[in-house]
Amino acid sequence: MKERNSDVAATWIEKGLSEKNPEKKLHYFDLALELDPKNPVALNNKGMLLYRKEKFHEAIECYDKILKQYNMSGYLPALYNKALTLKKMGYFEAALTFMNRALKQQPANEKIKLHVEKLIQIIEGKEETKTRRKPRIPIEKLAVNQVYAQWDPPAVSTLLAYEMKCSHKDIKYYKGFGEDLVKEKIIQDKINRKVYCCGTCMFHKKDLCQHKDTKDTLISPEAICRNFRPE
Repeated sequence: MKERNSDVAATWIEKGLSEKNPEKKLHYFDLALELDPKNPVALNNKGMLLYRKEKFHEAIECYDKILKQYNMSGYLPALYNKALTLKKMGYFEAALTFMNRALKQQPANEKIKLHVEKLIQIIEGKEETKTRRKPRIPIEKLAVNQVYAQWDPPAVSTLLAYEMKCSHKDIKYYKGFGEDLVKEKIIQDKINRKVYCCGTCMFHKKDLCQHKDTKDTLISPEAICRNFRPE
């Protein structure tokens, strides 16, 4: 019965690979995975389709299912595609870790080497990215009685380190193994929905900031700065 399921799954995979319509392709790979849930070809192709739909976390789930079968290192397509997805999400340290693992599988692959070089440049601040922040005006340089109303949140990794009560260096280590993506997603969602803002900051008190660097600065409750910490 198991062999028959694998044979039928292989048929669905072939249909998915030959199909041009993305939704139909995804449907065929899902049918294959119903019969063979660990099939790496179906999982990898489903992940790529989800990536194109910008469902990045779901794509990573597909790649992780593959990598768990191969001890997190032995399946080049999943390593490479997970690295690309993490890069797209702005998790550059994690992306570099998985791209380096892909490079270890194929040391002569020029395409992978180029990705590694670009990721290193981004992390070292030598290359601009679409996710890089615009220059900000420090709160401490605001004029007297001027209300701070900028939206300049801290990095998600900074808030995650605060929440987990560990150093920023440790967070980079955990991210390097693809950990805590769910927690980061929750934090990013709170920033996007402005749940995290000056109004919910531990330093906010009666429209004044109580942080040591910007004490008694007038602030808008709907603004946010790099010093934000949740109550």
